[in-house]
Amino acid sequence: MTKLVPILIGEQRMIQLSQLTIDQANDLRSFLPGSSIKKMNFQGMELHDCIDFETYEYWFQSSHAREGVASIWDF
Repeated sequence: MTKLVPILIGEQRMIQLSQLTIDQANDLRSFLPGSSIKKMNFQGMELHDCIDFETYEYWFQSSHAREGVASIWDF
């Protein structure tokens, strides 16, 4: 999985859920409380699906850690 580059909006680093695949976005949405998804204005556009980059980064690292774990069914 490729890590997204954040968008700088004012002083905040954000990502849009729509930049992820549908499966990744759904996985991240289930990880987040609903209040984490924000509407932001960026260069005259309203972005409806933004989250803090730090939250995304934590989820990204957590999901990569799970991918590297082998189970008994992998052998």
